[in-house]
Amino acid sequence: MIDIGANLTDKSFKNDLSEVVGRAISEGVEHIVVTGTNESASHDAAKIAKLFPDRLGFTSGVHPHHADDVTEEWLDTIRTVALRGAAAIGETGLDYFRNFSTQANQRKVFQAQLELAATLEMPVFVHDRDSNGEVIDMLRKHAQTEVVVHCFTGDGDLLDAYLDIGCHIGITGWICDPHRGTELADIVSRIPDERLMLETDSPFLMPKTIDPKPQTRRNEPMNLKYVRRKVAEVRNQTEAHVDHITTENAKRFFRFEEISHSMRE
Repeated sequence: MIDIGANLTDKSFKNDLSEVVGRAISEGVEHIVVTGTNESASHDAAKIAKLFPDRLGFTSGVHPHHADDVTEEWLDTIRTVALRGAAAIGETGLDYFRNFSTQANQRKVFQAQLELAATLEMPVFVHDRDSNGEVIDMLRKHAQTEVVVHCFTGDGDLLDAYLDIGCHIGITGWICDPHRGTELADIVSRIPDERLMLETDSPFLMPKTIDPKPQTRRNEPMNLKYVRRKVAEVRNQTEAHVDHITTENAKRFFRFEEISHSMRE
């Protein structure tokens, strides 16, 4: 298994990161992509990945929540961090549900990162929440490299639209929620084998199917197996098949062999 999106820079992992990585490995997680969400978090993601070069990768980007807070040199910073061996540009996109940053700044920062990804010939790790199709429009106009839509929670029409433009789809523990995740569970079988990937979005989105219920609210990469199990169930596939296809998709998409070599240099 490969967890394509975990926020291991979150303060909740500060004191036991090695144990978190160890537990993930013991549960069959082969690789984890640590997401960069702003300038400092991207630096931190790169530093964390360097500690476990055989197990961790990282992304470099600015989340739409932080679009109002970028410095004048933000794009140079994201580029510099990316060139240290990032797996993708992002997390970037639009979030009109929270609107922690103005929509104008979100679009500006998103477009700049799509153009940076094109220049660096790197894939893009995309966030979309309630953008009403604007993310798709911007991808059509500006994306020139492969895209994975991280933590997809939309409806069937949105899923079809992303698949129509060639995107990969990341599925999280949202699918394990018996209330919020029912629609996603109904449509996840539409995703072609070659476009499907799995993630935890740790420390968020704890799978509701964990039994017994965990005493902590902090999700970890070790819980990716519950996402795999639910995805396999609703797609009428074996867990071994889901494990294989999603692992191979992630390795190809993020170019892990090439990146691991560069990080050791």
